[in-house]
Amino acid sequence: MNGPIPQVIKEYWEKSLPLLKQRNITLFEEKNFINDIVGPRRAGKTYLMYLTLQKLREHRNKEATIYINFENRKLIPLQETYFNEIIEFIYAENILEKYGTVYLFLDEVQRIEGWERYIRSIYDEFKEKVRIYISGSSANLLSKEYAKLLTGRHLTTQVFPLSFSEFLHFQGHTIDFGKWTEGEEARVRKALSEYAHTGGFPDVVLGEDKDAILSQLFTDIVSRDVLSRTTIRKANVVEEFSYYLASNIGNLLSFNKMKNHFASRGIKISVPTLTNYFWHFKNAFLFFDSTIFSYTVKDQLLYPRKIYCVDTGLANTSGFKTSEDTGRLYENLVAIELLRKGYEIHYWKTKQQEEVDFVVKKGMQVVHLIQVCTQLTSDETYQREIKALLKAMDAFQLNKGMILTDAVESTETIDGKTIAMMPLWKWLVNHQ
Repeated sequence: MNGPIPQVIKEYWEKSLPLLKQRNITLFEEKNFINDIVGPRRAGKTYLMYLTLQKLREHRNKEATIYINFENRKLIPLQETYFNEIIEFIYAENILEKYGTVYLFLDEVQRIEGWERYIRSIYDEFKEKVRIYISGSSANLLSKEYAKLLTGRHLTTQVFPLSFSEFLHFQGHTIDFGKWTEGEEARVRKALSEYAHTGGFPDVVLGEDKDAILSQLFTDIVSRDVLSRTTIRKANVVEEFSYYLASNIGNLLSFNKMKNHFASRGIKISVPTLTNYFWHFKNAFLFFDSTIFSYTVKDQLLYPRKIYCVDTGLANTSGFKTSEDTGRLYENLVAIELLRKGYEIHYWKTKQQEEVDFVVKKGMQVVHLIQVCTQLTSDETYQREIKALLKAMDAFQLNKGMILTDAVESTETIDGKTIAMMPLWKWLVNHQ
């Protein structure tokens, strides 16, 4: 066979896998399912594929595995015919006859138009004989068309930047979390500060010039995963919008106020257009939002939403910095961790403007109420956070609430309700 597909596959066979660090995430191993791996660029999707390939190679011939990255320059321009060429290669090399099963890993597969139909066709034709793993840095990988084509046939793993425990592991910390010493706690608290300000992208954690890597990564996500995949005509507006969002993580924002912000800059743009732009950012896994808790969709759409970034390092490097950054970065860390664990998040607010940062849902049920407040030193702040939590606990009929702090650790019982205060670093470690 001629063409780039055989060349790329054989080059993969000839090369050794890179040195890999274990993460606290693994792919599904169930048969008869396609494995989807989604998440932001450079968060570790490819390395998760490599880790899976490494395990497969321990008890299978490497030629029973195929890995193709569709961002490989040798495959440009991308062709729909590549999928048929992959199957031709499998037949030409007698891989099924030799090994019984082929493990097919397709990285950034969504870059080929119409990929969904081909994946479905390969799945239906070969069933267990070709085990399929696909990845992408766009939520389009989980499009309605794809979901409809593969209903009941796929399992999804969402990959985020490193968790705090993974961050500690990547940095070489060997702390015994069951036996804290004063010195270990001090090192972990220092590590949390770095984690909050530089984030958890593996390249950043292991790299030297962290700001330069983060700035380039932010630019790449906006240009390659937002602008290049849409028909957006105002690239400069999208770029400024991304910096605006990065500067306002953890803040309540409305698209109408965003529109006014741009108007003050002499840029005329409508609320629906801004809403569409924000959807593209969410689609690229750059930003996400938390809407007000309400049983009506109308309220969720009308009230301002809280904006969060998928990585605090990206927001901290690309956004405008203020003296309040640490509190907002910590809140963003909590939002990411809750999302990582598969929870649905909202904020809650009373008519008196008392607010709870996180109303945490699992399915249809509210399971946690969480405040994030780095400093509980003043009585005014303490009473404000407690009062809002107690009202929310009444509203949701819960008898437990939590305040995540910088250092305070204690438990209060008020009118039969328990409020636990815990340092954020301890919650992040215990939450793994």
